[in-house]
Order: sequence, then C-alpha cells, then structure tokens
Amino acid sequence: MKRILGLAACTAMLFSLISCGGEKKSAVAVNEKGEILQLNTVNNPESGEYDPAGAASYVYFTFQTYTLEGLVGYDKNGAIIPAAAKSWDISADKCTYTFHIREDEKWSDGSDVTSYDFKNTMVRALNPDNGAWYVDFLFYIKNAKAVFDGKMPVEKLAVACLDDKTLEITLESPCAFFLDLCKLPTYMPSNCKYAKDDDKLWDMDPAKNLGNGPWHMVERKPGEYVRYEKNQYYHDADSVNVLAIKERYMDDDQAKSSAYKTGELTMLSGAPSSLAEAYEGKPDLIFVEVPQTNYIVFNQNIAPFDNPLVRKAFAMAVNRQDISTVVGKSCSPSKTLVGKFYKSKVDGTRWGDLQGDLLEEDLEKAKALLAEAGYPEGKGLPAITYTYPAMNYEGDVAQVLQQQWKLLGADVTLEAMEYEVYVDERRNGKLQCARMQWYADYNDPTSWIVMYQSENALNDNKWVNAEYDALIAESDLELDAAKREELLRKAEKIIVSDETVICPLFTNNSTNLFRPGLTNYYYDVLSYPNYKGMKFVAQE
Repeated sequence: MKRILGLAACTAMLFSLISCGGEKKSAVAVNEKGEILQLNTVNNPESGEYDPAGAASYVYFTFQTYTLEGLVGYDKNGAIIPAAAKSWDISADKCTYTFHIREDEKWSDGSDVTSYDFKNTMVRALNPDNGAWYVDFLFYIKNAKAVFDGKMPVEKLAVACLDDKTLEITLESPCAFFLDLCKLPTYMPSNCKYAKDDDKLWDMDPAKNLGNGPWHMVERKPGEYVRYEKNQYYHDADSVNVLAIKERYMDDDQAKSSAYKTGELTMLSGAPSSLAEAYEGKPDLIFVEVPQTNYIVFNQNIAPFDNPLVRKAFAMAVNRQDISTVVGKSCSPSKTLVGKFYKSKVDGTRWGDLQGDLLEEDLEKAKALLAEAGYPEGKGLPAITYTYPAMNYEGDVAQVLQQQWKLLGADVTLEAMEYEVYVDERRNGKLQCARMQWYADYNDPTSWIVMYQSENALNDNKWVNAEYDALIAESDLELDAAKREELLRKAEKIIVSDETVICPLFTNNSTNLFRPGLTNYYYDVLSYPNYKGMKFVAQE
C-alpha cells in the first residue's frame, strides 16, 4: 500500500492554492484515477482505547467508523442493512440470531474475518478487568451477565461459532432493537491473533490493530495523530476513493480554525460553532443534524443535590436560549435527555416534538422550590462546584450557568479539567454537578435512556430508581414499536421531570467545514461520516 501511495503521489495532480476572502484554500491532491491521496482531519484530544472491548471514548468511534465493519450497518435513512454479515436468520421465538459472515470479509493483512473474531470481543468485554464501557449491552445475550459477575464460566455464554463464517447468538428474551446493538463496540470484531488480554497495548500498535473496514491504522503518534490507509482487502475496496486519512488531535478551537484557514486541514468536522458566522454564505459551511444532547448531571449522592427539590430548582433557573446564543448558530435549546433530533421509529417524528418540554423555565418557581428545600434565597447552601472539560465552548456555557444560578441565590464555583481527568472523575462519581454530552451510539432512544439503569456501567452517579428500571425492562420485551416508545417516554420523564437527575441544556448540531469541490459523501443516521466514495471536483 505504501508503494501504491508513492506511485500515486508521483502522478498526482496538485490543484493550486486559490484565494477566497483573503484565506488560503488547500489543494486537494488526486491521482490520475481521480482518487484522493489523503484527507487531513482533526479530532478532540486522544483518550480512551481503540479496543472495542475496552474504554471506548469519543475518538474510538471515529476509529471504528474508518476501520471496523460490524455485522450490520445503516443506510442513509437509518434502516438496518447487511455489512460484515451478508444475511441473518431469526428464530420463531425471536431469541436466536444466526449471522452468515461474508466469504470475502477480510482483515487488512488479507486473513479471513471469522465468527471467532466477533466472539473474541464479546468474551474479552465480559472480563471485568478490561473495563468495557459498553459491556452492559452484551447482557441481552443469554448468560452474559452471569459470566461477567463470575457466576458462570465463559463457556456458558450463548454465543456459538457454528463454523468460521457462521455466528449464532441466543438472547435471554426477545429484544426489539438487538440488531441496532450490533453497531456497538462490544459487538465489533477484534482479530484473535493479536487482540488478547495478555497484551494490554495491542490496540495501540498499528501492526496489530487490524481493520476490516474501508481503511486501517498504519501509524500512530500518541497524542498527536493517527494515520489510516485504504484496506486493499476490504470487500468493497473498489468503491473506496480515498487512499489515506490523517487525523490530528487538538483541543484548542482557535488552533483548529487556524489549521483549516491555512490549508493544513482538508475538512473540519465538529468545527467550533463560532465559525458558522465566519463562514456564513460560503460553500465550505455544512450543518448536520446530530442525535445528541448536552446536559448537566446532578450527583444525587452529594449535598445539596441529594435533595430533588434543589435539583429541580437549579434546572428551572436555567435559561437555555441564553446558553444557545453563547454557543452559536448551530445550537438550539433542548429539554429532553434523548436527542431532540432523533427520529421516532414509529412515524419519523423528531423526539423533541414527540416528547415536548420535560422541564419548565421559571426563576420565581425555582426560588420557591429552593426555599421549600430549606435554602431561602440560597442561604445555607453547601459549597457547589460545576465541573466541565476544558475544551470548545464549555467555559462560555459554564459562565452563563454561573450567572443564572447567581440569580437563584447560589454562588457556584467553576472548575475546568483536562478531558481525560474530567472523564475519570465523572465516571468515579466524584463530581458534584457536571457537564455531560451524549451522542447516540445506535439508532434507538435507549442509547441515552439505558445509561442510567441502576447497574449500567455508564451510570456514573449510580442513581437507582426501581420504576425507571422496570419501564426499561418492560420496553426491552415489547415488540410493538408504539407501545415500546411510550414506555421509554415514561422512563425519560422520571429521570428529567420527576427526579431531575438530568438537566438537558441544548443540542449542538455539527458545524462542518469542507473544501469546496469535495463531493459524493454523506452522514448516516447517527451523523457518522461516510467518506468512502468521496471525490474532488476542481473549482473554477
């Protein structure tokens, strides 16, 4: 592949830099076949792991989008389609799924992707020592929870490799959205040859971290960048028109903006919202609706947020439009935990319209609630700290919240943390009042809602509500889409309206900058990009 890229570079047609509004526009280099030599992109600071059976944080999902292909995929409209599995059978009782893996499904070293590679990730994720963030989503599989808890040997896990290309998974009970779950990290393949528990750093080594998707990792400089090249063994390699992707890691918005402006970046996905105004009216600017919510998590284990009246008072004192104005044009207020732009599987209605406002904004009522809780005009409140990651617009949001809560009578200290430290502290339940952001991992409301089931690994504060748990458990068994949706809406009202452990703030649609002339790409229902067939048409 390196030789191919070398030849491509020699024959490349480099489009000259052109000036537009005083900016340098980067050339997009293509070869004589019209293939793009390399996309230069940027992501937030490197954190977590690249192992699907480990701590899969934000950067992992970009890695997964480029390099891993699961059993199923989504089309542009969110419908489940075949991917690594060419087909599947579902038993009459809806509990057993038999996946038939493509004969031409290959790893980037040319070896076969097998049923054992998919089982390898599941088995390793069920080892508590690996700290898999998404392990709970395996618990729909028969005996998986018992294996994780050490009550059964792993041999009892109801995942069977019938042969190299046939994988059988049996569930504890029917699950209406099981195929959606197959898009999650713990259902992705990991190569049995290299992905082993006795080598904890295999995923950081490009020579071992193979891909079965359009590209594979070829170079990694910790904390600086990762480089991917086209997987020549990918079953749909002929449709991949991008030969390489270099993704840099940066946490400074100004640096990102500057890198795009000077031509260092071909594209800037998830650009700072402030750039929407700077590039308004220019062809570079593209907005993408994102199934995402920015919200506050009140720690019900730490005073004064152990009192639901205090939690609701703080939530009601928030003016979300003011916050949205500070963040930028791509931002809109939100009062649901589930992303307001997520579309119902029943009739396609946006969730924000379907569910309506789950929280009221009323400063005077908020003051009355705080007084009822024993803190009239905020007197007697314990020290309160709002913690957020030191990145993007978070500091601006924090200052607006601080001012709004000051009107409530609360003096709130702001604490910015480096992203990795912030994640560790939040996941350990140490933060009193913290910012949180969640993108859908799969196309279903449970992507948000199940996080706060009492024993879920993502339930940072270990919040427990029996009714909430029961509604979700009932929804898992409900195969009627409308009835199931109603159960999930009831659960969401408990955590936001009744208990107010969650305080939704806004949805920040993705602001993206692309070099004019880039075409033939799209974002899927989860807002993940598909650059496989991207082409470049020179602009006059």
